Amino acid sequence: MSLCELKEIRKTYRIGDEDIEVLKGITLNIEKGEFLAIMGTSGSGKTTLMNMIGCLDVPTSGSYKLTGQEVSSLDDDELSTIRNEHIGFIFQSFHLLPYATVLENVLLPTLYLDKRRHNEKELAMNLLKLVGLQDRAKFRPNQLSGGQQQRVAIARALVNEPELLLADEPTGQLDSSTAAEIMKILTEMNNKGTTVVLITHDEKTASHAKRILKISDGMLV
Repeated sequence: MSLCELKEIRKTYRIGDEDIEVLKGITLNIEKGEFLAIMGTSGSGKTTLMNMIGCLDVPTSGSYKLTGQEVSSLDDDELSTIRNEHIGFIFQSFHLLPYATVLENVLLPTLYLDKRRHNEKELAMNLLKLVGLQDRAKFRPNQLSGGQQQRVAIARALVNEPELLLADEPTGQLDSSTAAEIMKILTEMNNKGTTVVLITHDEKTASHAKRILKISDGMLV
């Protein structure tokens, strides 16, 4: 069974008096343990597709099964639970809380779990060690470089031990050497069994993936 099964996914937005179809019948399977890159230019539909895969939005029509469960018709609360239990997110903008410490930022997703774990702090510190920031646990985000902030965001994305890691232009704000470090971490996570889906416009970034798909005008090409 595939981790993600999308079948004939369409998404239409109402803008004024006009219906704009952004996704035009996407069919896609993502296997467990895969490292997939979805490439596309601005306006191609890649972010909308990521929102579907990440249960941040639901399709206008079509079927989406995540771990075998049909999620395309769930309500907001049900989608939120699915995201918390199965998906980790890394964004181009790091989205760290400025007033919280690095450790508190990493622990943030655990606050929304139905069942809290006794070893959450230990797990968060192990993840900070994994990304090379265990000595920055008490720092605030403004005391870190951009690359360090993105590493914190990766640790935060992994703290609930997700099956699926979605990375939306994760190196977009970073210089080339720091970007390479971030991609190395994502590759290491994939080698340990985490399914990684990378959304990018950049061929060099996409080249780290084991499979590359291109999206244009709302269709996979």
